[in-house]
Amino acid sequence: MKKIVFSDDKILLNGDLSYKDRQFCVVFADLSRKNSTIDFSSLVSIDYACAILLANFRDKTGAKFINMSEKISLIFALVDDKKIDKSAILKPKRENFFAILGRNFALFWQHFIPLCSFLGEFIINFFKAFLTPKNFRAKELSNYIKDSGINAVFIVLLTSFLIGIVLAYLGSAMLAQFGASIFIVDIMGVLTLREIAPLIGAIVVAGRSASSFAAQIGVMKITEEVDAMKTMGLDPFKFLVLPRVLAMIIALPVVIFLADLVSVFGQMLVSKNILDIGFSEYLGRFKDSIELRHLYVGLVKAPFFGAAIALIGCFRGFEVSQNAQSLGEKTTISVVNAIFAVIAIDSVFAVFFMWYGV
Repeated sequence: MKKIVFSDDKILLNGDLSYKDRQFCVVFADLSRKNSTIDFSSLVSIDYACAILLANFRDKTGAKFINMSEKISLIFALVDDKKIDKSAILKPKRENFFAILGRNFALFWQHFIPLCSFLGEFIINFFKAFLTPKNFRAKELSNYIKDSGINAVFIVLLTSFLIGIVLAYLGSAMLAQFGASIFIVDIMGVLTLREIAPLIGAIVVAGRSASSFAAQIGVMKITEEVDAMKTMGLDPFKFLVLPRVLAMIIALPVVIFLADLVSVFGQMLVSKNILDIGFSEYLGRFKDSIELRHLYVGLVKAPFFGAAIALIGCFRGFEVSQNAQSLGEKTTISVVNAIFAVIAIDSVFAVFFMWYGV
């Protein structure tokens, strides 16, 4: 039986009409018949796409609908209610500066409170671990030292070596203009030990380890391993967070110390090839003019860098919800937050040491 039957003054609809019916779509999209009467008495069902097409046909040609059942009438009533005059839609007002500032501050505060709670929980568990050594996870600690410290040594040393070469090359070109090439040892030595090597090492480790911690814990949340640990009476913080943070606190000073050595070595190569300052002369000048406190300043900041990187990575990992998109977002945010935290901590230490003349 045909679903659309035409007569002189009436169009009869039969059976079940769906937007997938090609004949129906083609006919009513092209039909320009004026003042038609559409009979719904034999129609069993109709989908919303067909109803919208018929409503548009009615508005365009002035057609009349007759013999509609209650169910069909409700469908057309809903379709008619959805017709909105687009010209009446007001454009949203642009937010002013204070509204944007307030929203961003509220968003910052929303994330700052959980972070403080997370930090407080870490401090409590940190002291508990030393008060009860039997609960100390030495095996996991050694594994994380290997993953986050030893495995990161190569990329950190390579980066520090290249940065040391670049800085020494630029410094030598500038000092040579004033005949003060020998002072490159003093300037680059202090700059490398206090700022460059610690920052480069911490930033590289932050990009590598913060994302790793966030992804590992995030996957455990998605697969409900964290919930399973809680069900078995195990503390996820003690097993997942504490070993990672302690490993970063222990490993990062060693990594930064090696970065110091390699960066200075890169500067020695540039000085020998460009400024004709031999290794023995460079080391002699370095020993006489660079105080040991500059090395200590760089190493003192390393544990704080490591703690910040690990805490942010773990914190973002626990924020992951039950979907892959959230995992990618939190992993990316963890890297950005960790790098920002490293730079902020370094700035605080720089002001503090300058204030006290260290």
